[in-house]
Amino acid sequence: MTMPFKLDTIHPIDALEGLRKLPDRSIDLVVTDPPYNIASTGKTTIRAGKIISTMEAFGEWDRFDPFDYDLFIQEVISQCFRVLVNGGSLYMFTSRENNGYFIRKAVARGFTYRNQLVMVKKNPIPSWAKSNWRSAFETCLYVTKGKARTFNFLSQHQCVNVYCYAIGRKVTTHPTEKPYPFIHRIVEVSSNAGELVLDPFMGSGTTADACVALGRRYLGFETKLEYIRMAETRLRRRAA
Repeated sequence: MTMPFKLDTIHPIDALEGLRKLPDRSIDLVVTDPPYNIASTGKTTIRAGKIISTMEAFGEWDRFDPFDYDLFIQEVISQCFRVLVNGGSLYMFTSRENNGYFIRKAVARGFTYRNQLVMVKKNPIPSWAKSNWRSAFETCLYVTKGKARTFNFLSQHQCVNVYCYAIGRKVTTHPTEKPYPFIHRIVEVSSNAGELVLDPFMGSGTTADACVALGRRYLGFETKLEYIRMAETRLRRRAA
């Protein structure tokens, strides 16, 4: 089966719809940040110094019925397993409360558990209510389809599973943009030049940006045209 999508392109298509169209064993690496299902009018965050609800910050794309969300992510994991080459890797960010659950689902699907990566925020959002611990880290599961085919160990300093960064230093206005240096490191470690990296929730194009910088091919899916335009703008800057 031939690849149904043009490579080095972000396609305006739903993640699962795009994944289902991909041939078996056609992708070398998946790096992605799906919705966390945390958008709510009852939860708050901060943007530009203003306290707002997570629903206002993220929008309807980040709100699911809990049962539907579980089925959704499980199908994403299943499709990623199908499209990855033997030995290919999946890095998927998740909310903390779901990280272990989705690791178990990935292993049940056939993935091999390798590690959990943690992004530590040097400047976490203040606790306005002062009724709980401040949220200062995010998690990313790392699993492989069998034994890892590629792991380009960079150095003892760089290949630790904790990455520290300061929130607010973003390339775009996307509300959940991940730090470019961290994504760059993942792509560099778990793929080789010329290989194909998939991000089915491409967002503002961080994965694509890292792929271009490192000489990897990329393929992305994203339903919000606003985010696709953000990604295309940063990729044009990369090419300039």
